[in-house]
Amino acid sequence: MTRYAAVLRSRSGRPAASEVEAYLPYNYRVRNESADRVTIEGEDDAGWTLEDYVIPRLGSGMITAIEIPEADAGEAG
Repeated sequence: MTRYAAVLRSRSGRPAASEVEAYLPYNYRVRNESADRVTIEGEDDAGWTLEDYVIPRLGSGMITAIEIPEADAGEAG
């Protein structure tokens, strides 16, 4: 099952999609980006889960992410 998360950007535009991508394991990727957020998508695999690995890993870089439904994920970029 594909899961999605949104990383909201600050007024300065941080974080960049490339910065978010640097924190992601092999099974997650940047889906798209807009002026106000970066959306990621992926599938949980072998302990590399959205809630137990991806979101906390992003948090270690002071990047806040929240899980969102597919309907809010937007078009793949």
